[in-house]
Amino acid sequence: MKKIIFPFFILAASLSAQNYEDIYLKSGADAVIKAIEKNILSKEYWAKRLDGKDVKYGYYDNEVLLAVVDKTDKKLEVLSYDNGKLERVFDTGVIVGKSGDKLLEGDLKTPVGVYQLTRRFTPSDPYLGPLAFSLSYPNLLDKLAKRNGGGIWIHGYPLDGQRTDELKTKGCVAMENDILMKFDKVIDHKKTLALIYEDVRPQTNASEIAAIISGLFTWKKTWIENDIDSYLKFYDKDFARYDGMSLENFKSMKKSIFARKESKSIAFSNFLITPYPNLKKDKLFRVSFFEDYASATHKFAGQKTLYVKLYGNDMKIFIEE
Repeated sequence: MKKIIFPFFILAASLSAQNYEDIYLKSGADAVIKAIEKNILSKEYWAKRLDGKDVKYGYYDNEVLLAVVDKTDKKLEVLSYDNGKLERVFDTGVIVGKSGDKLLEGDLKTPVGVYQLTRRFTPSDPYLGPLAFSLSYPNLLDKLAKRNGGGIWIHGYPLDGQRTDELKTKGCVAMENDILMKFDKVIDHKKTLALIYEDVRPQTNASEIAAIISGLFTWKKTWIENDIDSYLKFYDKDFARYDGMSLENFKSMKKSIFARKESKSIAFSNFLITPYPNLKKDKLFRVSFFEDYASATHKFAGQKTLYVKLYGNDMKIFIEE
């Protein structure tokens, strides 16, 4: 019998109008697998599974903390997401850099986007306070957009209590030191994402998340089946790969690979699907998951990140890491 891995959910007969035991008795194990796969590819199936879950800040298979920064109103709140429940556990006023997208080193702007908290450390400069958390700016989307600079942190106030400018930072997010220490107690930086936005709060809904998840599994199916035409339809007209490869070159490469008709197994698990703040107001999402890929010529097991756009119910891959 085939070994099938279904990541991040446990299937139950009650989720389908069909009875999987009856299908098995009548048509065998392969028929059960086909019935399950039909559900997995359906947006309606995922919308039903998401019913009652609070997904306005995204969908996450495991517990995650979201540090949501409002550049316009200069506020930061920490939200805990666990099994579809969202709870505010911290909020404070902050100071940030100049408005607008960060484009260049030295432009004093706080970036807009989704970033990991990569490190917790004590700054060498006492002006930055007793503690800091570095952000993963520039991320891949920033790099492909030719945005540069770095050293974007969440940090405190000068240890001597004197700021030369109370209104803005050099692109970082700063809060008073006693509040920073409370922030430190609330978060675990290794499982915290920072969502930094300006003007429009980044929010989504169950319908959009269902469209993305069903789209991802349909994309995976076309990949497994070497269906090159259907596979390439999932890529946005402005697609770029992590190394800057254009869509046309990517298509040529994939057509050559798919022509081999290699048998392969692909499993996705541990999804993090986050609405991506952007000043263009595109329906943009950061999608990260664990991918386990194996064929005769290539094996990969590790984290994969996509940036995807939604056009109605159609998911398009904008950037692939």
